[in-house]
Amino acid sequence: MVLPKERIPFEEAIGEKLLLKKYFDTLSTPQKVALKAFYGLPLSEEERYYWSIQQGSCVYDELGYVKDVDLIPYHPKEYEQAWLVWGRRSGKTDRFTSPILIYEAICGGHKEHATPTQDVICYLVAQNLTVAQSHFGFLRNVINNSPLFTKALESDLASGMTFKNGIQIRPASPSVKAQRGMAVPVVAMDEIGFWYTDPDAANPDVEVARALAWAQAQFKPWKRFGTSTPWTKEGLLWKYHEAGTEGCKLDPSEDKTEYRDVLVLHSTTAAIENPLITRDFLLKERARDTEAYERESLARFVDSVSGFLSPSLLREAVDKGVSERAPLPRPGVSNDPTPMYVAAMDPAFRNDSFSFTIVHHDDEKGIVQDYVEEFKPTKGVALDPTVVLDTILPVLQRYKVLVVYTDQHQFESLAQLALQRNIYLENVDYTGRSKAKIVGSLQQLVNTKRIKLLDPRLNTHAATQMEQLRQLERRLTAQGNVQISAPGNKHDDMAMVLSLACYKAVWQLATPAEQTEKPKTHVQRGLETIARRKREQYGEEDDW
Repeated sequence: MVLPKERIPFEEAIGEKLLLKKYFDTLSTPQKVALKAFYGLPLSEEERYYWSIQQGSCVYDELGYVKDVDLIPYHPKEYEQAWLVWGRRSGKTDRFTSPILIYEAICGGHKEHATPTQDVICYLVAQNLTVAQSHFGFLRNVINNSPLFTKALESDLASGMTFKNGIQIRPASPSVKAQRGMAVPVVAMDEIGFWYTDPDAANPDVEVARALAWAQAQFKPWKRFGTSTPWTKEGLLWKYHEAGTEGCKLDPSEDKTEYRDVLVLHSTTAAIENPLITRDFLLKERARDTEAYERESLARFVDSVSGFLSPSLLREAVDKGVSERAPLPRPGVSNDPTPMYVAAMDPAFRNDSFSFTIVHHDDEKGIVQDYVEEFKPTKGVALDPTVVLDTILPVLQRYKVLVVYTDQHQFESLAQLALQRNIYLENVDYTGRSKAKIVGSLQQLVNTKRIKLLDPRLNTHAATQMEQLRQLERRLTAQGNVQISAPGNKHDDMAMVLSLACYKAVWQLATPAEQTEKPKTHVQRGLETIARRKREQYGEEDDW
């Protein structure tokens, strides 16, 4: 059999033993249904059962096995886009993405839609290039199951595969610029639920998809599909999941033009029927971490990946109507050098944000946030820490704060810059254990309703902080340790700087005797140096 230059129908490819039949026969029925539905092939009565499941018309048990199905109609139609929200180990890359990429590259007939000198590239895009390259083992498995596919392969390098018809399959990371000027008939977006979704990010998922759309415009048909285990309720994966196949979940009055020719499939790990995933394994995973199981096996989107901080308690922690608090003198104490206010920062030297906050203890409210600010680099211009320090210096002077707590990032160089401005930095060594202790202190304050935060409706920096607090993830490591951090590509610097400030404020409150009885620390000696310089420059302490 000689492969023709024109497109070979997918139905013919999966029925021909020299092409995809041998590989296709190894798939579970739900996996076969996903591929057949994408290409608009007829489904048997049994297959329509699995179609209904993946359209959400079913009831699952606690492990994700199907208990009951309400059959819904299936109308064969080939789609341009597919969005798969499947649990882990469902075969998203191995059983769905890989056969499509190989079929489209070798049998898709896409060369006839390109000029003779134009490179035609099918992309496998993952969170980073290393992950994308690692997935090429799945592509090789598809090729090795077909005598003709093996002969069609011209080269297989780290940079990608090239076939004898001139079409390439390349690995790539999400990038807006990389796909400009390319001719791209097919794009596979792997684990897109974990890509950047923040519009301020360098390559948010929506912008990458938009850039790829223009690279696909010349082809008929073109294919674009995103596959992922779900994450939080944001980004393209969540958007298409909420809309459903061709916008079927939307209100009838809404415009569904954007969702035309879009297939959406949703399934738990158990319902995909991977023979390697046993009931016993799922039982153990659910017992180990119920919250993670809901996301990773039951394929449910969540508001907060771990629920580390309760959204309802965070809402209660907001001091409504307060965007910033004016500094207050310590009641009944004159010229007290002990800081009433506690400041903390999470510094950045180049392209990350620089976070800063001030808190204090109140006998009635607990820990109260007074000030918060985030400094972001402008496009193409790195963040200058000297500018940030010059900006926060008058804020520190207003609150009469001389010591700022910070992590160990670039500590020595930053400490020198700060000391030139009579700001003393105390380094806090962030280890797995200390970080859990610091963030755990914040969790206790939230849970006991002993913290008051600035109103995110009135302060954009407080709004960013609240978003990061809601997204904090509690994750169990393979060693059984607990890690607290932002999910995926999200940021947690503002949440961490608040945690550090609160931790130090609580510590100061709990150990006043220890602070006065111990020998002078390097921090206290540094404070004395700053105080001496200020006396030399300004006179008595009351003047500054």
